[in-house]
Amino acid sequence: MLALRPALPTGPGPRRHLQRLPGEYGVSTAATEATEPDEIVYEAEVVDDDREGLLPATAAGAPVRYRITRHTILAEGELPPRADEEPTFTEKDFTVPPSVKKRATERGARNTRVNRDSTRARFEQWCVKEGRIAQPETTTANVAAYFGYLMETGKVDGSKYSPDSLLAYCSRIVSWYPKGDRPDASLVREMIEDYRLEEFIPAGGEKEQSAGLTLKYLVKVLDKIDESTRIGRRDAAMLVLQYGMLYRSVEVTDLLVKQVRVDTDGVWVWTAKSKTRRKGKGRWRFIRDRADLCTVARVRAWLSDLRELREPTEHEQNPADGEPAYLPAKPLFRALTITGNLKRRKNAKVRGLFLTGRMVNEMVQARAAAAGVALINGLKVTSHSLRAGPNTDMAEALVPLSERNTAGDWNAGSTLADDIYNRPDGTIDTSKKDPLDAVPLFGRPLAAPAASGNADGPPLQDAGLN
Repeated sequence: MLALRPALPTGPGPRRHLQRLPGEYGVSTAATEATEPDEIVYEAEVVDDDREGLLPATAAGAPVRYRITRHTILAEGELPPRADEEPTFTEKDFTVPPSVKKRATERGARNTRVNRDSTRARFEQWCVKEGRIAQPETTTANVAAYFGYLMETGKVDGSKYSPDSLLAYCSRIVSWYPKGDRPDASLVREMIEDYRLEEFIPAGGEKEQSAGLTLKYLVKVLDKIDESTRIGRRDAAMLVLQYGMLYRSVEVTDLLVKQVRVDTDGVWVWTAKSKTRRKGKGRWRFIRDRADLCTVARVRAWLSDLRELREPTEHEQNPADGEPAYLPAKPLFRALTITGNLKRRKNAKVRGLFLTGRMVNEMVQARAAAAGVALINGLKVTSHSLRAGPNTDMAEALVPLSERNTAGDWNAGSTLADDIYNRPDGTIDTSKKDPLDAVPLFGRPLAAPAASGNADGPPLQDAGLN
C-alpha cells in the first residue's frame, strides 16, 4: 500500500514534484519544490496493508497520481479521482451548431461588441506596427506604451482623447485576456488620471454634452416640420414620443407597432428594455396629451400612414397586395423614400427593418437646424437632447428626482438626472446679448487733433503703439 504524508522541506523554499500535471497534486516517490505556497505536497512509501487511511497503489513502485486541488472535498474513506481516469475528449466535445456559435460570439449589446472589438483591433494593429505582441498574451509595458501613445498623439482631427474614453479603452483591452494573465490595469488607470489633471483639463478639455431640447425649443422644431408629408408626420410623431418617454435614440427605433396604444387623452407606450434595465419585465408608461405637443394627433396620423404602406418589392414601391407594414411585430418607425414609401432594407444586415440610432440623430439635428436651434446654450442638439430636455423641464417644474428616474428609466438611486441631464437655461444668457453691441461698428471716429498738439499724451509713434 502507498501511504501519503506531507513532505518535509530539505532546504530553503517550498518543494514540488518532478512529475505534476497542470492543476493537480501528484503522488510520486520523488519530491522537489512546490509551485504554490499553500499547495499540499505528498510523498508515498510502501507500508503494511493493515495501516489505516492509506491510498492503494496499482503496482509496486509505479507512481499513482490523483487529481487533488485546494477545492477537493472527500468523505472519510473516499479516494480522490485518479489522473489517469481523465475523460478523452473528441472533436464533437468542442463543436457547437452555427446558431450557438453565433450566440456565443455576439453576446451582449451590439454597440458594446462593436466598440469593444474595434478598440482591441486598434491595439493589436499598433502592437504589430511597433513590433510588440498583443495576442495570445501581452505585457503591462505594451498596454502602458499604447496608452502613452494615445495621450501624446491624440485623435486624427488633432483633438485630445478624453480621459473617460481612455478608461473605457483600458477596460476593453485588459478584459481581452484571461483572468490571471491580464496586464496591470491599475497602473494604466493612474496614468490616465494624471493625464486628466496635468494635460487634458489645463488644455481646456471638458466632457462633451448634448443640449437640452426643452419644450420651448421643441415646439419651434415641430412648427418647422411640413406635416403634410409622410416623412414630416413620421418625424413629428417620433419627436413627441421620444420627448415624452425620455428615450435614447435606439430605444425609440426599437418600438414595435404593438407597443404603442393611443387613448383618448394620451398614448400608452411599452418599453421592453432600456440601457439601464436590460433584465426584468418591461413596462407600460402613459404620456398625457398636451396642446403644445399634440401627441395623440401626431401618433394617430403616423399610424394611419403606416396602415397604408406595403413592403416594397424589386419592381414596385408600394404594391397594393404587398405585405402590410402595420403588423404587431414590425417596427413602428420605418425608413422612407422621398416620395413617402417604404425603403427596401435588403442590405440592412444588422438592423433589418429597424431604423438605426444614427439615422434618428441625423434627423433630430436636421430638424433643429431648420428651426434655428442647432445650438442651445452653446451645446449641439442631438438625439440625446430629447432625453436631457424633458428632464430639465421636469426639474424646473420641481418634479422629484425619484419620479424623473422612473420616467427616464434611470436606476432608482441614480443622480444622473440632476448631475448630468439637467440643462437649465439660466446658466447662459440665451438672448445672445453681448455688451460689445453698444460699441459702434469699426469704433468711434478719431477726434481731430488740437492745434497745439495732443494734450493727452505723446503721439502714437512716440508711445510705441504704431
